Amino acid sequence: MFRPSSRVAVLDLTHGGAVIARHLLKIAGTVAAVDVYGTLSPESLRDLESEGIKTSKNPMNSLDFDMIVAPVHLDINYPMLVKAAKYKIPIISHHAAVGKILKNYGLQNKTIIEITGTKAKTSTSILLAGILSRKKNVVSHTSRGLEDWSTGKVIKKGLSITPASVLTAIDEVLFAELDPNVYIFEISLGGTGSADIGVISTIAND
Repeated sequence: MFRPSSRVAVLDLTHGGAVIARHLLKIAGTVAAVDVYGTLSPESLRDLESEGIKTSKNPMNSLDFDMIVAPVHLDINYPMLVKAAKYKIPIISHHAAVGKILKNYGLQNKTIIEITGTKAKTSTSILLAGILSRKKNVVSHTSRGLEDWSTGKVIKKGLSITPASVLTAIDEVLFAELDPNVYIFEISLGGTGSADIGVISTIAND
C-alpha cells in the first residue's frame, strides 16, 4: 500500500496524525500533514517541517497525492476528501494506516488483542490483562496508562487511545527493552486490522 514513491497526505494532526505522518515518512516517498482543526502549535508544525513533512492548516490539493489518510470521524465534506473521492484517489483511515505500519514491527510471534466499543473498553482490557498475565507476559495500553503486567509497573501515562497511540505504545515498550508475549490495546472507534483477536465491548448508544 505504501511504496518508496508514494505521496501521502495525513489529515487531522490533533488525533494522532502527527505520529502517523512521522512513521509513514520511513516507508513512503513524501508525506504531508494537514492540521485540520488548527490545534498544533507553530513549534510542533516547525518540528514536523524540520523532519521533512510538509504541513498546512488549510486543505491541500488532493491531486498532488497518491493516497489520503484521514480519521473515520472527519467530516466527509472536508474539501480534500471530496476531491479525492471525485478523482478516485484512495482514502484510508488512521486505523488502516496504523495497521499497515505495524507490519514493519516484526510482531508476528506476538499475540495482539484490540478492544473497542462505546463503553467498558478499559475495564474489559484490564480484566483480560489480569487473566492472561497469570501465564504470559502482558503489556496493556488503555486510558489508564501503558502497563507491564509482569512487574506491575506503569511504563507511561498520558497516551490517548487513538489508533496512532498503538505505535507510540509499542515504541515505548521497545525503548524499555521489554519482550511481552501479549499486547492488549484499547482503541477508539475501531481496530487496525492487525489484531489476532478483536473485541467489541459494547455498541450501546451508538
